[in-house]
Amino acid sequence: MQVNGQSNAIIWDTTFPVNIFKGNTAKLSPLKIGSRLPLLSISKASGVWQNLSEQANTQKLVFQQIQQNKPLTISFLSGGWNEYGLKHLNILKASYQEILALGGDLLVVVQASLEETKELVAYFDVPFNVVADPNNQIAKQFGVYSQEYAVWERIAGISEDVPVPATYVISQQGRIVYDAIDEDFSKPFSPSEMLGAVFSAANNIPYSIKYRAVA
Repeated sequence: MQVNGQSNAIIWDTTFPVNIFKGNTAKLSPLKIGSRLPLLSISKASGVWQNLSEQANTQKLVFQQIQQNKPLTISFLSGGWNEYGLKHLNILKASYQEILALGGDLLVVVQASLEETKELVAYFDVPFNVVADPNNQIAKQFGVYSQEYAVWERIAGISEDVPVPATYVISQQGRIVYDAIDEDFSKPFSPSEMLGAVFSAANNIPYSIKYRAVA
């Protein structure tokens, strides 16, 4: 999307108020801890892959190929979240090297076209794997997007049809061991708790909040 000659990535710097108001009584049903990873395949052409095994040379990638037998953090992102989205992206960037050091990896699902996603990666110097999800197909599978639960109807300052912020950690066995869903845009995910879940999954121990402080 172009706005006054600027790319969508650039206007992420714009600050808008995010005020909550209630109206629609519909509810989301996001995946939670204990759920299995959806059986999804992703077109390799729809992503920017910067950390992917050479064995993943097929046109369609299943999550197991992306995961590479490591704990996988999956986080959703949208430019339509305005300054919330920029803060979310910066937290992910700041956490990425620690995710790798703990033996995990990161996949960010961006509600944007492939062209906009490539602009995002270049403009913000994004070092991790990113996949474009312009129609929220992946977000629907995780239950963090629904047309019946439109964010723009509930959150003043957001005018686009966006998913809710969500971050997951998936174990090597394909189960969700950590979830953080911020439906009201009031409680961003905790990087220390997310890293604790990566640590727990990498060491095959049950996740506990006490593992939030990891090296």
